[in-house]
Amino acid sequence: MRVPLQQLPQARPAYLMDGAQITAWTIRLALLGLTASIVLHMVRPWWPLSMGAKRAIWTAACGLFLAHIAAGMHYYHDWSNAAAYADTAQQTYDKLGVRFGGGIYVNHFMAVVWVADVLWWWIAPKSYSLRSPRWEQWIVGFFLFIAFNGLIVFKEGPLRIAGIIGFAVLAILWLTVTLLPTPQAKLADTSDS
Repeated sequence: MRVPLQQLPQARPAYLMDGAQITAWTIRLALLGLTASIVLHMVRPWWPLSMGAKRAIWTAACGLFLAHIAAGMHYYHDWSNAAAYADTAQQTYDKLGVRFGGGIYVNHFMAVVWVADVLWWWIAPKSYSLRSPRWEQWIVGFFLFIAFNGLIVFKEGPLRIAGIIGFAVLAILWLTVTLLPTPQAKLADTSDS
């Protein structure tokens, strides 16, 4: 297990989180927000939710992801990208037998894509709502690929089990939504009595 470079004093109050907890909980909450966004998108024909609420969840999840990156850089790598690269390379070697640190850049790219998507939704919501479905499929697929690797490939124990359960629930929901007929809007009865 990695140990943060900077630790809060041992005499801290019990209600304060240390660097490891902050780093862990920001990504857990970001993943919950990502999952909620995906689920809400899939069930929108059956359970409509305002665009403002969906955008708020997507934005909050993005903010938590950015907080996770900042916490990791601060508490584990002392704001050194070289240290983050080396740590990522070591973790990849430990799990896959390949020394590759480029995963840190993939995480940074995910942050850039997510921030750009959030900004687009806030700045030009009309344009955002008219974007190609392929754009959203690409983003969700990319984010799920990163989440899968982070939860299932690189974690062990309860987090891996939670990841497997989460992905299974998403897959079952996707299959269910795909196979169910889409609800039709009720048409006004125009027949004469």
